[in-house]
Amino acid sequence: MSEAPYILHTWPSKWNLKSLDPTCLAAVMYLQLTIPGKFRVAESTNPDESSNGQLPFMTHEHLVFSSLPAIISFVTSLSKSSRTSGATDIDASLTTFQKAQRTAWYAHIEANIGDLVSHMLYGIDANFRGLTQPALANEMPLPQKYYVPGRIRETYKPRLEASGLWSLPGAEQEKKNPFTKEEKKEEDHKGTFARVFEREKVLEKARTTLGAHARLLEGKQFFFGDRPTSIDLYLASHILLLADPPFPDSVLQALLLESYPVLIDHARRVQAEVARAPPYEHLMGSTASLIPRSFNWGTNETNAPDADDIRFRRMRLIWVAMVAAIAMCHVALFTSTLAAMEEQGEEEEEEEGKGRGDVVGESEGEGEDHDT
Repeated sequence: MSEAPYILHTWPSKWNLKSLDPTCLAAVMYLQLTIPGKFRVAESTNPDESSNGQLPFMTHEHLVFSSLPAIISFVTSLSKSSRTSGATDIDASLTTFQKAQRTAWYAHIEANIGDLVSHMLYGIDANFRGLTQPALANEMPLPQKYYVPGRIRETYKPRLEASGLWSLPGAEQEKKNPFTKEEKKEEDHKGTFARVFEREKVLEKARTTLGAHARLLEGKQFFFGDRPTSIDLYLASHILLLADPPFPDSVLQALLLESYPVLIDHARRVQAEVARAPPYEHLMGSTASLIPRSFNWGTNETNAPDADDIRFRRMRLIWVAMVAAIAMCHVALFTSTLAAMEEQGEEEEEEEGKGRGDVVGESEGEGEDHDT
């Protein structure tokens, strides 16, 4: 394997899990099984660092892999390119039909269980304000911690609204007003019934989704045989984020833990397999995560830059200098234009003042002639 570092950028770790995002968690577990001990994890709270605006992404020299499928594809090609690369393809034993099944289940997990995870973390107001928002804010500097978590939540709103999983209030979220009038009590009762009905719709959706995957794993250790593949990691990452965080509103979590032990056991087996892998180097997150990657000087890389890297840095500095020079020219032009406009205004005011003085002098002269 190349000596250049493989750096995986993910959302921060929380609740004894390697990330608070299911796709990032799956990416970390995947690299632990495929290139164990040969990659680093850099936690970030700024998805704009990625070319597609999402985490996770992986960097290697000047290469960027901006999604989990892209990362899997790269590592797979790496395992085939050289026996000395140290990479392992955990999906190598799958048949063509099994790979097609893997792709279909991947999409189903993302679209359905992924919505349940987003619902628990962002859709329920009590969970967001009591768990997710503090977890995100603790990883962010001032002033971002006060508004960025809310903006992140808003990005989930359209998708959760479309699936009926946005802001479904629980009993603990109801705000009592001591000044409520008697005529509003009937409306409050109707609202309570509506909330109960909506909650049951969510639970029914969860039963359908979780039950489908539980049946697939019935009597099996993993999806395909006795070793985990990438689809096992992807499912386990979602189940763990439903099962482990201390949600204030835990109705859906209780359903998973009590009714679907098959999924819990599968996720724990995946966790145990990953735990046997060598530890990876952890790059601590900092305020630099909110600075674009091109200007992030706080890296831990110690490799000497090659000729291409030096040329790239020089071109970047030239570009920055050109932008700064153009900005200064615009500022100077704007300043000179503003000064000229002010000077012209003053001259016009002086001319108007002289004109008024001449008119007053002529009027006084006419008055004296009239008196005479």
